[in-house]
Parts: sequence; C-alpha cells; structure tokens
Amino acid sequence: AAGATVAKAYSPNATWANVKAAVNGASVIVYFGHGNGFPNPYGANELTDRTNGWGLNTSTTNGDADSWSAGTLVYCGERVLLGTLTSSDDAARRTWCGGTANDGLSPAPGFTMVYAQAHYAPGFGERYTQSTPLPTLSEAQQRVRNYSMPILRLGGTYLATAYGDADEIVGRVLNQPNTTYGAIFAAGDGYSPSTLTDSAHEDVAGARVWVQRTTISGFHFGQPDYWYAFAGDPNRTPGGGPTTGPEMQRLSGGDRYATAAAVSAASFVPGVAVAYVATGANFPDALAAGAAAAERGGPVLLVTGSNVPASTAAELARLRPGTIKVVGGPSVVSDGVLDTLRGYATSGVAQRLAGANRYATAAAVSADTFAPNGAVAYVATGANFPDALAGVPAAGLAGAPILLTAPDGIPGDTAAELSRLRPGRIVVLGGPGVVSDGVAAGLAGYAVSGNVQRLAGADRYSTSVAVSTGSFATSDTVFIATGTNFPDALGGGPVAGIVPGPLLLVPGGTLPASVAGELLRLDPGRVVVLGGPSVVSEAVVNEIRWLLSD
Repeated sequence: AAGATVAKAYSPNATWANVKAAVNGASVIVYFGHGNGFPNPYGANELTDRTNGWGLNTSTTNGDADSWSAGTLVYCGERVLLGTLTSSDDAARRTWCGGTANDGLSPAPGFTMVYAQAHYAPGFGERYTQSTPLPTLSEAQQRVRNYSMPILRLGGTYLATAYGDADEIVGRVLNQPNTTYGAIFAAGDGYSPSTLTDSAHEDVAGARVWVQRTTISGFHFGQPDYWYAFAGDPNRTPGGGPTTGPEMQRLSGGDRYATAAAVSAASFVPGVAVAYVATGANFPDALAAGAAAAERGGPVLLVTGSNVPASTAAELARLRPGTIKVVGGPSVVSDGVLDTLRGYATSGVAQRLAGANRYATAAAVSADTFAPNGAVAYVATGANFPDALAGVPAAGLAGAPILLTAPDGIPGDTAAELSRLRPGRIVVLGGPGVVSDGVAAGLAGYAVSGNVQRLAGADRYSTSVAVSTGSFATSDTVFIATGTNFPDALGGGPVAGIVPGPLLLVPGGTLPASVAGELLRLDPGRVVVLGGPSVVSEAVVNEIRWLLSD
C-alpha cells in the first residue's frame, strides 16, 4: 500500500536499538513472539515490567524456548514501550531496553500492531499435558488488556492471530485502508460471531476488547487453547484513524517559564491592560493571581526571585501590557525584578500585591480586583496546589476570587477579606482532609446566604472533575494538566477562566476513570494540554483522542 511502512521486530537476537529503529515511524508492526520461554511469562496479572511488552533474548542465547527460566530473556515491558522507564528498574532492563526515561517508541500515528503466533499473549494456557487447565475467558481478556494497553496509548490498534501467520491480517490492513478494524477482524479465519466476547477495555477509556476461543485441530490435543483477539476502536480504519475527534493542542516550553509564556502567546494579543507576574518557584501567589487575571483579561507569567527569564521577557515585550502586577513580596520576587518589569509596562507602572504570608497575599490580590457583594467566593487550602489549580477556571467563569485557608482554621487575613467581600455563597475546593468540616462551618458566617458548597472527590483528579461538573454545564474547550506538579498549569488557569473551560488534572501517564467520564460528559471539540510530554504523556493525549472519537 502506498505510503505504508511495515516493521518486523525480530526476537531472538534483536537488540532494543534494532527494534526501535525498525518500529519508529512504522505504520504496521508485526511481532513474532511464540511465548519467549517456559513457564509462560504472560500471566493475567498486570506487571508493567513483564506482561505488557516485548520479550527479547540477549545475545548470549540462541533463542531457545527455555531462555526465560534460564534468566537470559530480558523483557521490555510497558514502561519501556511508553518511555516511562525509571531508575528503580533493574539494571539489565535499563541497559537492554533503552536505558533512560521518556525514550519510548514512536510508531506512525494510527499504527497497527499485529501479534503473530503470539498465542501465549492473547490467552493460551501452555497446555503441555492433557490435564493442564485451559485458560479461562477472564484470563484471556486480562492478558489482551495488558498487552494492548501500551499499544493503544501509543495511538495504535491491537490484533492477535490465534495460531496462524500474520500475512492475511497485514494484507487486509494494507489493502483495505478504508475498511474498519471490526470488519478486518471479522474476515479472519478465527472469527465466529456466536463465540465472540466484546467487553470494555478497563485500562484505556473508550476502547473495546474482542476475544474468542479457537480450536487448532490435532495440536495441543485438539483443544480450544488459542484466542483470536482485538483491542481498540472497531469503527476505526487503518487509513483514516478515528472518524472524527477533538482538536488537540499542546502548549509547552523548555521549562515552566517558557511554558507560561507559550500559553500566553497562544491566548493574548498585544496591548492587554494588565499582566500578572509571580514566582515560578512556588504555587500560592500565582494561584491567587489566576482568578484576578481571568477577571481582568490578562496572563500570568513567571519569574525567578532574582531575574526575569528570557522567555518571560520576550512575551512581555510582545504583549506590551498597560500595567504589571507583581504578586508576592520581595522575598519571592525581588525589588530588582520589580524594577526590571516596569520597563515592560507601557504606563511604566509595576505594582506589587503582597502580604505577610500566602493567605495575606491572596487576600491582597482579591482586594485589588473584586468589589463587595459578589455572587460567590472560592476558598481552597493554602498548603497544596491541586484543588485551587482546578478552581481557577471556575472562579474565572464566576467572576470570583480564590482565597486560601489553613486546613483547621481560617487565617485572619482571609476572614477580613471575606468580611469585606460579603459573597452570596462560598465554594470550598477539596475534601475535609484539606479543608476541615470545622473550617467549612466557620466560612458559612461570611456568606450572605449562609450557603457553603463543597466541591471534592476522592483524590485531586476526581476533585478537578467535581469542580468541573459543579461549574460547567457544557464546554467546547477542556484544559488538561498534570496533577503531580504545579508550574505548567499556572499560566493555563486564567486562560481557562477566560475561554471559559474547565481544567482537569491527570497523573501524567494515565487517564483516570473519573476524568474520562467528565470528558465524555462534556464532549469538547477542543482539548488543550498544558506542558510537554514529560508531564502529560502522548499516551494520555492518544487516550483522550480514543475516548472522544466517534
């Protein structure tokens, strides 16, 4: 087929460098893995170093069937394929399977992965004797989920032959680019609609798992030991990928300062009335600035304590803001930096908004921005960032401030600002573990209605979902950021508040079920990822594409 590249990843005696060179950019990948050793390493349990990837015999073996038990098979599993190998992995795997993190595979977009004669992987039970138990359906389904998960997260589709070669499947994939994978699978020798089992993929939102048992006459006692398998979107085609899907945009830079500048550059035209600047070394001041920036229609940019990074300076020069508001005291943004920033404001004004601590600084930002008698005020813990991070777009949508509290008491500066604001109601971001029920009860006295609403989930990811669900009935744009660190989302929060659209948090390498459910509810036409692949992986981006594709 024109434009197609087929890679054969050979085992034994293929080094990881050989495999990577063959696979990167490939449209169709065929893996000839007969099992790679005895006993079967392809168990139903999900072991990210072993059950979800490719086995490669080292150069010291001849590819004998017992190489695994002899300890000479190095298994390049899920973390290798996805580029999430860590220093905690054993030295042999790190040496043999690529060595460093974020060094995974990069096949062509929408590639097809075919496991040929890899019947152990789809669910074969190594029935070497008549009395060996047959693999169960649940075991086969779990093995298919294990194996297909990294493939799907790389943007591919998984097919596995029962015992036959890959020739027919590869031929159909190459010669029928507009035929759906479901139809390609149904044309296979092992297909029987009466025995096909269709289930949701538990690890990749939106994907399906198809398995069915087949009988190979005269081999392994003529018993139905083998499984014909598929995982992915059966309505997808090899030539066109998903029929439709959201616009995916990634905004990132070489570091936190450049990422904030990239978000600003993609979101604001020159001549903004105000730009907010905060330290990039910690989160509270920039989070407090986020709601104010959304209200005033300006960006949040980051600096170090002692200088203005080149990326920030270049973006300020492009923006030509009327004024600059520096959030935080001289201990976090020096007076020297403040003086430098004045040169980027067309009015020559750089105003510092600061208090004695993070609570007082958030109150100072609120007092500078928001008039009394607003409909709502948001309150989050000042001890950690995720809940306030997800709250910035909601506050921006509502035209409301975000104030900070201690877990077990309302700081005096926060109380004083709430007394001035007299909000109609108060929304607490996060569960009782971060903002106690006692604090929530105390906040009721500052709401005109006495109404305090808590938006929270079981963890930071489901809390971001709760904030989204409680704030956005619909949204055509959704922002995605890592929930494990704060810098990349600091600049995105106010932009999300202006658009407006929710900010959902992910661990970085996976898509939580709660976030997947919220994406399905919103069904956005555009998804903006904040930060590079090292903080929000391409696997997550691909999974979102899967989820939202028709």
